[in-house]
Formats: sequence, C-alpha cells, structure tokens
Amino acid sequence: MHLTIDLSEQNAAALEAQARVANMPPERYLAQIVAQALERQRQTNAENLGKHLDYMASQVDPETTSEEMEAAHQEALTHVRPRRNWRP
Repeated sequence: MHLTIDLSEQNAAALEAQARVANMPPERYLAQIVAQALERQRQTNAENLGKHLDYMASQVDPETTSEEMEAAHQEALTHVRPRRNWRP
C-alpha cells in the first residue's frame, strides 16, 4: 500500500530523527510504527471481545439449555439484521 501522509514540519523532523536512530529509512520506520499500532489494536479488540463474551456468559442462567441459547441467538440476530428487499 502506498499513501501520502501530511505531517507538520516538527513531526516530520521527529520521525526522520527516530528513523535515523533506528538506522531505517523513514518510510520503513513509519510502516513499522503503523503495523505495531494495528497489531496492538487487534490484540485490544480480541481482549475486549473475550471480556464481553465472559460477561455475557456470566449473565446466563446455568440451567439454560443449548437449544434455548440457540433460539435466543437467532432471535437477537433477527432484530439486528437489516430487513432485506430481494426485488430486482
């Protein structure tokens, strides 16, 4: 992917200095920063999803059957999915 990022002169100078210290071209250094940020975001999202699922599981009556869980899941999906109009 190629893109152009407009940075202030101060930020561009800081990025170039940090890239020099890392002995990397500024473009590669910036790509590494972005990749690391995306990975942290992915990890955070996965952790948050895990916490949310744990919370949701803690709210379910332990005597709930798999069939009741599946029915509740299908009902919830019915309410959040957009209505579709299949006319051409």
